[in-house]
Order: sequence, then C-alpha cells, then structure tokens
Amino acid sequence: MVALFSRSSRALPYVTGATILGAGATYYVSRPRVQLESAQNAPTPALSFPSSMPFPKKITVTNVEQVNHDTKKITFSLPGGDGQVSGVPFGSAILTSHWPQNGWFPVFRPYTPISAPDDRGILQLLVKQYPKGRASSHLHSLTPGSTLTVRGPIPAYTWQRSTTPRELVLIAGGAGITPIYSMARGILSDPEDKTRIQMFWGVNSTKDIVLGKELELLEQQYPNRLQVTYCVSGPEGKPKAADLAEPGRYRKG
Repeated sequence: MVALFSRSSRALPYVTGATILGAGATYYVSRPRVQLESAQNAPTPALSFPSSMPFPKKITVTNVEQVNHDTKKITFSLPGGDGQVSGVPFGSAILTSHWPQNGWFPVFRPYTPISAPDDRGILQLLVKQYPKGRASSHLHSLTPGSTLTVRGPIPAYTWQRSTTPRELVLIAGGAGITPIYSMARGILSDPEDKTRIQMFWGVNSTKDIVLGKELELLEQQYPNRLQVTYCVSGPEGKPKAADLAEPGRYRKG
C-alpha cells in the first residue's frame, strides 16, 4: 500500500496537459542574477563554479548535520569565502572525486547542491549513504576541516520561464529529491515565472522525508504555486484518524 498525503487541505488535482518532469534527469533555470543586499557600488560576488572550469578545486567542510539514519547535510565553504557564490544553476550538479585507499582510479559522483546558486560563501550537499557506496561513504566520513575535490557544473536542460499560468508536475523518488527540490526553488524564486508546481515525492518511510522542513517553508512562502504530496510505501503509510478527517490529505493506492 502507498499512502499519499500533503500538508495542504486542497484535494489532490488531476492535471491534464501539464508538463511532467521526473528525478531521472536534472534540469536547471538560467544562472541567477545575484541580488546584492549592500549598496549599488558593492562588488558583485564571483562565481566559484563558472560555466567553463577546466581545473578541479577543493572546498572545505564547515559543518556536518545528521539528518536521519543514513543521510547527512554537509556544508562546505567556497575558496573565495563570502566574496563568492557557487553559481551552480538550479537543478544542475557538481562532480565530486576522491582516491579510495589502495585504489587504482579515482571515484567520481555527481551531486546536486541544495544551497541556492547565490548563497554567499557556502555550498551544501545532502548525501544518502549506501552500504557499498564508495562515494557516499567517503562523503559521510568527512568532518569539519576536511576537503573535497570538485568539478562542475555539469550542463543540463535549461528551464524556460512561463509568463502565463501553467501546471508543472515534478516527480521524485528517495534521494532523487535534490535536483527536483533545487529546480522547484529556482522556478518559485523567479517573480516573473507563473508556473504552478505539483510535486510528488516517493519514500519508504516518513523518516526519509529529509527535506520536509525546507519544502514546508516553500509551501508557506508560495501557497498558490506549490503543493507537495508525499507518497509513503512502508507501514507508516497507514492513515491515522486525524489524517482521514482532513479531505484531500490522504489517499491510498
């Protein structure tokens, strides 16, 4: 059984003629214009990850947060500090690499940042550890002060804003939420984009809703443009009385 529930009391809509994007690929909107909080003459932050980056660079871990039993949020400082922003387009990825102990070849893995392209001085990754995952296990071993070699950004599909209202369905499964979350935030942050987003996120357990707080904040900030539905397939998907009392919050299938 799969339980579908959302924080909104609106009924789950049937969307026809909508654009549907899944987590099997990454998507991004064009590079943002960095909004400066200081005076007009303040220097524009440099891009830590320009579109053409021939050489790798190292970023330093500043904080590690255990989000759930197998996922960590890792915050890195950019080489240029607060004078830089990552500039990684929404939904795009960076390529991490490391040399495993006694390994003949480096291990490369792409990760989509969950920090915004114009966040000053930092880059954040949300990393799920897999039992035999060489890259994820290495990232989970990092502590404040550790460095990580990165390249990027990896080119992806360019999102075109819609100046007229339209529906967009985003579908993510498990850890595949990161590019979908990044893309949704990018679309919503564009005041000229009139796209309304329906997001469906499939997880095994409510413990796997690792970006729940962030998505709830987006729903509160954009109540008429975003609705998130969590699809829980494990035993926790069984509805409670309170869920059944809210029309549109729960459905089984």
